[in-house]
This record gives sequence, C-alpha cells and structure tokens, in this order.
Amino acid sequence: MPTWAPYKWYVQVRGHNKMQGASTRARKQIKLCRWSIPTFEFVSNGEEGIYILIEGQVTVQDCNATVCLMPGELLFARRGNYVVSTGEHDCVLLWIPLSVQFLQKFVQRFGSLLSEVERWDGPGVSLIAFASTPLMADCIKGLEGLMVHEHPPMLALLRVEELLMLFAFSPQGPALMSVLRQQGSRHVERLQVFMEQHYLKEWRLCQFSREFGMGLTTFKELFGSVYGVSPRAWISERRILYSHHLLLNSEMSIVDIAMESGFSSQSYFTQSYRRRFGCTPSRSRQGKE
Repeated sequence: MPTWAPYKWYVQVRGHNKMQGASTRARKQIKLCRWSIPTFEFVSNGEEGIYILIEGQVTVQDCNATVCLMPGELLFARRGNYVVSTGEHDCVLLWIPLSVQFLQKFVQRFGSLLSEVERWDGPGVSLIAFASTPLMADCIKGLEGLMVHEHPPMLALLRVEELLMLFAFSPQGPALMSVLRQQGSRHVERLQVFMEQHYLKEWRLCQFSREFGMGLTTFKELFGSVYGVSPRAWISERRILYSHHLLLNSEMSIVDIAMESGFSSQSYFTQSYRRRFGCTPSRSRQGKE
C-alpha cells in the first residue's frame, strides 16, 4: 500500500459564513507524502481533494480515465476509489483534502465570478488533470512555504481558494465546476453512499433503481451525471478494484475472492482481471510477493 511521509501539515480552515454569525470550523489536514507503488494498487478517497506532484511520476485510473502526472502537474479527484501506480520509482506529492462544506462555501462566496465559467455538457468526471501554469506554480510554492513557516490559518485557506479559482478559469474549468455545483446535493451524496453499500449485490439494474427509490431512467441520468459512465460499467470496475484489494491484502484463495467480489465464476473473474490489469490474478499476487 502507499507509504506516507512521516510528517503532516495541519491547517485550521474557518468557515466563510463567519461574517454572518456562524461559528463552525472544520479542521483540515494537508499532507506531504511519499508513495512507493510499483504495481497498481487500490486507493480510496473519502472526500474530494487535490494531488500536486512534487517529484517522480504517478498514474491514476478510474473506470473511464487514466491520468499520468508529471512533476508540477495537479489532479482534482472526487471522492471514490482508484488504482494507482508510481512505477519503478517513488513519488512525492501534496494531498489537499476538500470537504463538502468547504467547497459549498467556495462556490457561494465566489458565485457571481464563477457564473462566468461555461457550463459543462459532457458526462460526469471523477479525475481532472491540470497542467501547471506560472500562477499555479507560484501558488504551489506558497503552499510549500507555509509548511515551514508559522502563518495565520486563514492564509492557508486563501492559498487553496486561489488554486481552485485558477482551476475554474483554466480549460478544464467547466468540468470542475460541474463537480463543485453538485456539492451538497442530497441525491448525489445519497447515490454515492448507496452504491458503495450495495455494489456487490446481485441485483438487476431495475432493482438498484427501485431500492434507491427512483425510476430507472432518472436513476441512469443521475448516475451518468455523477460518475460519467453507466451503472453496469461502474459496478464492474468497482468489483474489480475490490477484488484487486483483496488479492494484495488478504490470504483468501482466488476462487473465494472471485465469489466475494460478485463474479459468477473464477474463469470470468480471471478474464475480467486480465482485461483490466494486463495479467492474471495469480501473476499479480506473485508480483506482490
């Protein structure tokens, strides 16, 4: 699994509604970390966030995108599950977690300005890569500087907001804003929780929609807007990721992993795994050892 650096940078993020009398505060944790992941491994993000690659290189995949980051490049990642590899060498990156509350307040605070960003007409996206620009590079240097100098907590917050604003007005801005505008949506949050709880169920698609409490057509439309792929494609990918996690982190037999991950047979599991990772489950397990 990813090896994290032994030091962390803590940031106290204060709510922007302070001027309106609110006193809630969210403690955020920004980490400088070192990853050593020669072969693809399973990584789970509990909330949205930004990866900034400092050294090395890293590849991140979900069910409909593969992103290869080089030093200085940045990646906005939605809450979810991915497979990650750093290749033969370690990488160093900065991880900035972004809570739903923080993102909602960012959109509310700068709503008038952000309304100038074009609407996104494409499918939902989970991974959005950003090439570094001189302004982004300056912002990253500012964040790194705060890690070694005492500073007012609000200064770190402003740096993160500056970075999000640069993202919003980049070519990838419309895709990012489609994600940010969904923050706090009851249906979106409920769908994400529902699918994580039930993706191993042997249900037909109509059963998923019925249990979710929504018509099939509406369910598929919501699903596409959040995940950018069909429910069947997402479920297949999620099961493969789960099986990969079990393969590398348990002593279960391959046939038991296949059954536990929702595959009808070991042969079908092996075919699906080879198509996804380019090798058989047994070869993947041997490579880990």
